[in-house]
Amino acid sequence: MQDASDRNNNDLTFGISAAVLFVIIGVVLVCVGLYFYNKVEKIRENGVKTEGTIIRYEQRGTMTLNMKDMYIVPIVKFQTAVGQEIVVEGKVDNTSILQNLCESGDQVEIIYDPQNPNHAVINTFAELWFVPLLTWVIGIGFIFVPPFTIWKHYKEQR
Repeated sequence: MQDASDRNNNDLTFGISAAVLFVIIGVVLVCVGLYFYNKVEKIRENGVKTEGTIIRYEQRGTMTLNMKDMYIVPIVKFQTAVGQEIVVEGKVDNTSILQNLCESGDQVEIIYDPQNPNHAVINTFAELWFVPLLTWVIGIGFIFVPPFTIWKHYKEQR
């Protein structure tokens, strides 16, 4: 039969193992955020800015009973410097931001890759920075919260 000391040692070993796993996941998420950050910086530095027209909003996702898996993205048409007409869709749910500010037919700024005009983003904070910031925040949480929680728990045990 295990005594209290052995049980605490097993708990500590499990806690440290779990914390290490969370830290590794956090580091991976921060690296993913850096990857997306570099993509944003590349399009901002090398991309061409132009005006596009919101032609409509479309629902994306899957229909569920509570509708939480549905989101709305803008569909934007723009012309490249050589006159090629391109249609792109937003990448994040702009229901509360862009749709409240812009209606179909309104102009928005687009940044596109001149080598691949289909790689274009609407020049808004949400479109550019949502994914990098989200992965960084979650990753940093995974890095710092579990070790702190385990340290606090075992400090109170003594």
